[in-house]
Amino acid sequence: MNLDIPAEDHPIFKSIPKWSKISLDRYNYIEYILITTNIWRKMILETVEKVAINNEIAIYQLIKKYIFRMDLFEKQARENYWSFTRNVIMEKDKLINELHGDRLTLIGKMAASMAHEIRNPLTSIQGFLKLIKQIVSSETNNKIASCLKIIEDDFETIHMQITGFLSFSRNREHDESYDNISLIQIIDSVLSMLNPRLIQEDVICVKKYKKDKIIRVQRKGIQQVISNLMNNAADALFDVSHKKVITMSMKEDDDNVYLHISNNGPKISDEIVDLLFTPFVTNKTSGTGLGLTICKQILQKNDGDILFDTNEIETTFILSFKKALE
Repeated sequence: MNLDIPAEDHPIFKSIPKWSKISLDRYNYIEYILITTNIWRKMILETVEKVAINNEIAIYQLIKKYIFRMDLFEKQARENYWSFTRNVIMEKDKLINELHGDRLTLIGKMAASMAHEIRNPLTSIQGFLKLIKQIVSSETNNKIASCLKIIEDDFETIHMQITGFLSFSRNREHDESYDNISLIQIIDSVLSMLNPRLIQEDVICVKKYKKDKIIRVQRKGIQQVISNLMNNAADALFDVSHKKVITMSMKEDDDNVYLHISNNGPKISDEIVDLLFTPFVTNKTSGTGLGLTICKQILQKNDGDILFDTNEIETTFILSFKKALE
């Protein structure tokens, strides 16, 4: 309260950074600074009441000086407190990002190793399938040809899963080329493989789009994403008793195309809703918790993204893609 000492030179003013750090370490939040200011204001009024005798100008000038000092103290305290808080938040974010990056790197190495082990025998199987198709005439052996078609479709599904696992690998040699592709063609190729399951489980697929959209993406990677989301939607509908519906629709703006994949199954659990794209997080008893993480990474590699909305009526995943340049 000694006005003879300039505010910036006062020992209390100089101790604000230390005081702010101690407050943060003790979890004394910003409201404590305001409480301190209110206490100080009360002291100012009491001091003015004692020193001012029938002199309104002197009272006004004194109050003005005290309040200016009080505001200066509060401003400095808030700025220091926020500076320390921001640094703590940045350090924690940095640590979280580093841990997440290390985790994904480890997953990538595991996934790449596993994918290579699976891919080698699959390549051999694919070669023998082609050889069998050349030997067997589909005209005289329709049943065999039909079985081979099912095997080929399942083979392609496994191949897309491997592509997804390899998306965790940082080895660029596994990257597929980017091409201008019809989004409807990608959807149709996925549905051709998924339709037997949808029919068997009485799931209706409603397509609410007519006009095609051309996007520049990696075909197999995006097929993997859509296939994974469609299978997840079918999984969500497996135990429901009402009519099972998966709805697909498209929207667009100047730069992006949006594919909405909705199902009228139960709401995603609140326990995992904020961690849905985190590796190993799943509410499926037999799930790995990697599917949505892989989907997000594939989309980000294709300059896109994935969001979702869930409620008691339906759950919708929204895929965004950059439009192909004309």
